[in-house]
Amino acid sequence: MQTWAKRGLQTAFVTGGLLMLGTGIASAQENVDPDAAPPAVDVAASVPLKADQNKLATPVKEITVPKVDRTISTDRVTSAVPTRTAAPVANPLVRQAGERLQGTPLQNLVRGNTIQAHVDVPINICGNAIAVLANTDATADCSQTTHRDGTIVTDGAGQALAGNVVAVNHILPVQITGNAIAAGGNATTNTAAEQVSTTGGDITTNGDRGAISGNVVAEQGATPVQITGNGVGAAGIAQANSTADTFASSEGDVLTSGKSSSISGNAVPIPLAPLAEVNGNSAAGAGNSGTDSVQTGTAIAGGDVDTNGDPATLAGNIVEPALAGPVTVDDNAAAVGGNAGAVSDTSNWSNAGGTKHTTGTGSTASGNVAGAPISLPTAAGGNGASLVGNALTDHANEATSNAGGETYTQADKSVLSGNIADVPPATAVDVCGNGATLAGQAVGTCENDVKSTTNGYQGTTGNDSVISGNIAQTPVAAPAEVYGLAATLGGQAAGSADETKLVRSSGQPNTQDDHGTVSSNIVTAPTAVAPQVFAVTAGLVGNTVSDTANDTTVIAGKDPKAYGKKSSVSGNIVQVPTSTPAQVFADGATLVGNNKTTGDNATDMKAGGDALTTGEKGSIAGNVVSAPVATGTQVLGWSVGGGSNVDAFSTNALSSVAGGDVNSKGDGGAVSGNLIGAQPAVLPAVPGNSVAAAGITNSDVVSDTNVISGADSYATAEDASVSGNLIHVPANAFAGVYADAVAAAGNATTVTDKSSYTSAGGEMLTEGSGPLTAREMTVPVEAAAKVARIPVEVVGQATTLGTSDDTQLTGEDTDGTLRAAQLKGLELPKGVDSLLKANQVPTFHGLDSKLPVNQFPNPADLASLAGQLPTPALPGVAQERTALPVNGGLASLSPNVQGLPLGTVLDAAKGLVPAGATERSLPSLPVTAPALPVPVQLPALPTERSLPSLPVDGPASLSGLNLNPTQGLAPQADERALPQLPFNAPALSALDTAKVFQTVSGVL
Repeated sequence: MQTWAKRGLQTAFVTGGLLMLGTGIASAQENVDPDAAPPAVDVAASVPLKADQNKLATPVKEITVPKVDRTISTDRVTSAVPTRTAAPVANPLVRQAGERLQGTPLQNLVRGNTIQAHVDVPINICGNAIAVLANTDATADCSQTTHRDGTIVTDGAGQALAGNVVAVNHILPVQITGNAIAAGGNATTNTAAEQVSTTGGDITTNGDRGAISGNVVAEQGATPVQITGNGVGAAGIAQANSTADTFASSEGDVLTSGKSSSISGNAVPIPLAPLAEVNGNSAAGAGNSGTDSVQTGTAIAGGDVDTNGDPATLAGNIVEPALAGPVTVDDNAAAVGGNAGAVSDTSNWSNAGGTKHTTGTGSTASGNVAGAPISLPTAAGGNGASLVGNALTDHANEATSNAGGETYTQADKSVLSGNIADVPPATAVDVCGNGATLAGQAVGTCENDVKSTTNGYQGTTGNDSVISGNIAQTPVAAPAEVYGLAATLGGQAAGSADETKLVRSSGQPNTQDDHGTVSSNIVTAPTAVAPQVFAVTAGLVGNTVSDTANDTTVIAGKDPKAYGKKSSVSGNIVQVPTSTPAQVFADGATLVGNNKTTGDNATDMKAGGDALTTGEKGSIAGNVVSAPVATGTQVLGWSVGGGSNVDAFSTNALSSVAGGDVNSKGDGGAVSGNLIGAQPAVLPAVPGNSVAAAGITNSDVVSDTNVISGADSYATAEDASVSGNLIHVPANAFAGVYADAVAAAGNATTVTDKSSYTSAGGEMLTEGSGPLTAREMTVPVEAAAKVARIPVEVVGQATTLGTSDDTQLTGEDTDGTLRAAQLKGLELPKGVDSLLKANQVPTFHGLDSKLPVNQFPNPADLASLAGQLPTPALPGVAQERTALPVNGGLASLSPNVQGLPLGTVLDAAKGLVPAGATERSLPSLPVTAPALPVPVQLPALPTERSLPSLPVDGPASLSGLNLNPTQGLAPQADERALPQLPFNAPALSALDTAKVFQTVSGVL
């Protein structure tokens, strides 16, 4: 077997062309001169193989697999290789050729250019037990350590096509330890394993005063693989007790320079640090399997990057894609007609890349940085699944993943330099703590603590430059998860998870310039999204339980800052931040069975932040276009049952924020310091509904949500032109279907306490002087609708209890009262039967069987109503000598009412007074007067942001009940709504835009 493996690997290397390149690997006994120049070509690969203490049992006999400790490489197979391998050197033929060239005209033929490719695959196989119709037991304590140095030092300064480096330093350790497999027998392992594998080193070169020199392309990979502590029992018993640790690194900084050069000093590092693991899983088929494991993993790739491109052309640029994150399938249990249990603890840490620094001062197309780091921890752990069997898990997972780092560059007095492009997605994918069964029992339990981050602060400058110092970024922070679920068909299932998660993408973009042209602008579209499903249970003829807690923080981007003083088309910001949670949790549905789910949620999401810029004495500078979008989509606390008992309990605290304050200055500028914004905030609220059909369902929810899109805006523009203007469209929508109960031949109960705060936009403040400057225009849009606390009973009992406190703030609105909560039209006084049907009106003792219509009631009837009507006091009966002038005696009346001259108001009403009123009679009221004699208050004047006028030609009344459809719809004195729109207006082509602007803003 060993001979076959050796020959097979050697054949593969030859086929791959590695031997044909004339490369080699030195053994530990070779002497390596650290001062020797690097070889022009150095390509090598090795497979250090170590196998020990593995057991195999058959009905014939039990054997211990022979020990193997060898390194298979491209040029030789070395036996008994020490645990630390020395640095490789060039193939002897290449080395000798280089020595012979020294002192000849051809000694600088390669000019320090270097190609290096090192790939090592250490394999550690230890402490595994396989039993076939027999019994075996393996006990092992094993370790493996390998190292290869990949340091490169070369120089291409002052030369053409010199000092360039192409390097691959990749380590791929494989650890297969502590696994137990039993087929018709018993297999047991007790194993402790450790693997340490390192490679790489700093890469240093130089391309100053060169042409196509000092450039670096380097893949730095650390990708460990673990398959440890797994147990498989097939008509047998497998027990795996394991601890395993793996450490892999391909570290090293990239240091180069391209000063005073052309196409030099550019760097393309490619750090890769994902881990792949299959650990601690348990599977049983007509048998038993159990695992008890602890595994840890670390992967580190790359380092900092430092270069320079000033003054130069196409120099000092950095492009860095990076990947980090463990990908694990750990500690799951599956049983088919058997019993499987997995108990485990997993911890992983992954880092790819680091800080990036360069410059492009006085250059052309230099000092630019492009980053594409990806942080993607992915885990499927602590899940239990069974088919006519039992599966149980108890899993703890901790993962930290980071890709990329901070970025610094500058490009003063340059062209097309110092720009930053950033595409840094950070996410986390988890399937954790779920239980599912078919005619069996399954329990999934998980504790999950994950941190996933990409990049950080990004700073650049573009002073006295053209198309320089700009930043474009698309941060995405998106955990996508399914955990704490339970599902059953004819069995019992339980899911439980305790989740703590931080996902952050990118950091603050910061750029500035003076006297720039198309420089120091920022375009950013941070996206925070959280598609999460947890604490959801479903059963069909079975029982399900879930108890899950979630604590998630999602951050995409940060406060953008840009400066464009004394510049042209500079310092502008365009930001489109979105915060959109999409969570489904604490919901239960069962048809025939018992179901209980408990979910606690605390989610904090933020996209973007405060925007700050200036365009002082600039042209088209310091402007901001901000379009934040914030939502709060959640489905929680639903209990749905048919012929079953379903309980859903949940607490919820959600904060979803997009954008922030916007601040700009356009003093002395032209088309500068303007702020244009659209800020939609949408909250669809659907918590705590209960549906029962021939069963009993209960929902108990406490929910507190905050959805905020944008905030305040401030601008100044003294002595400016077309500057410092604010144009905003804040849009606020609330829609709720919550706390409703439906019962059909059953009992449905909901107790929902809900509070919400939805804010779109904020205060606007601008000041300045100059033509078309410091103007303010806002068009607030607001909508609200809800169906809440409605019991629906069909031969059943439906109960709705709880409270709600909903607040909407739109633009500069300071009231915040939810419009849908204000009753429009008829409002009955307290004490009147609240169960009146829609076609009924209240009656009052002493009134002649009907309400008065378009006339005052009989004074004799009114006398018996004292104390019954909801008015402070009954109006007095008119005296013969009334103090009010009648029949035209209005000329001397001068006071104002709510800002209107009373005389004008009464003149307008003359036509409504019926003829024939006598001197001693009260004037008849218009047909739209209130039916009941309550104090009349004229509506406030429509404001510039009031609702458009509604038609008033509907039917006046029916049996004394006022049916005017507009009654009560006029905005209250403290309400702000849409601007009044003109009806029967001419075509758009004939609109006077100046008058429209004056109507909306109040200023021209």
